[in-house]
Amino acid sequence: MLRRVDFYTDPEEPGCDEIKEFLVTLDLDLRIRDLSIRPLGAEELERLIRHIDMKHFINTASKAFKKFRFDKVIPSRKEVIELMASDNELMRKPIVVAGRLMTVGCNRFKIMEMLQIKNNGSDPMESARANNNREARESKDTRDSKV
Repeated sequence: MLRRVDFYTDPEEPGCDEIKEFLVTLDLDLRIRDLSIRPLGAEELERLIRHIDMKHFINTASKAFKKFRFDKVIPSRKEVIELMASDNELMRKPIVVAGRLMTVGCNRFKIMEMLQIKNNGSDPMESARANNNREARESKDTRDSKV
């Protein structure tokens, strides 16, 4: 039996297509919901977000974030959910849900870890740490070369 994964996406959001292409290659029962066609309502958002901190779901790069002045004050949880329901642009995407586990955003390594997928026969977290170490070395090399 394939593992069910719900994927909430918006083709207009950067990175969503890349994560979708990645998930499609896996052996999953993938349920894709295009939020530009079928946006989430307030009740659906409430069930999806559960008890998780709202800051993980708010798209700080969206026009809606500035329009609703979230850079000044973030309203109550209920108000944020209602605003997200009226303007799904306010919500970070993609959202990947597998059972009780969820990731928000385009971090492939977190998605792999959540789905317990190995990367080329190795632990996904090992790959993530190696990638982070490589980026840190490159950053240090760049700083050293500027001195």
